[in-house]
Amino acid sequence: MKISDFPAFENLNDTQIENLQSACTERWLDKDEVLIKRGEPGGDLFFLLEGELLVYVKENAREVELVRVQAPAVVGELELLTNQDRTASVRALCKSQVFALEQERIEQRLSDGDPAVLKVMLAISRVIASRLAGMTEKFVELEGKIEPARSHELSDFRKKLFSEWTF
Repeated sequence: MKISDFPAFENLNDTQIENLQSACTERWLDKDEVLIKRGEPGGDLFFLLEGELLVYVKENAREVELVRVQAPAVVGELELLTNQDRTASVRALCKSQVFALEQERIEQRLSDGDPAVLKVMLAISRVIASRLAGMTEKFVELEGKIEPARSHELSDFRKKLFSEWTF
């Protein structure tokens, strides 16, 4: 796969794609190589062009799989948008190719009003919104299955989750 085939770049012209690609660093990951470590400062955005990645967290020495992502995919977008430390770890499940776009370059291009970066950020925001909609559906499904004695815990979580949506 070429970076120009990546869905986040579908609304870009050839020049915009070339400019963005030149701002990226190509990286090949070996099987089991860690790309992102939970708790570390984040912000760089990774475009997975080839391979498969595992997104996971470790809790009490137990690895909890969050999702497996296959190319094409974006990882690192949450920390880019929230400016927080990495919320999960990511490692390669097989030899994988990623293009890394450093946070500083993204922020500079956004400050400059680069339409290519604005379009890519809009595409990424749409992916996140889609994930959030899916999470909302799952939340409603789980709420219908939970024991009434524990429903207050879920209700408290829902209030906290949805109150954080305000600006």
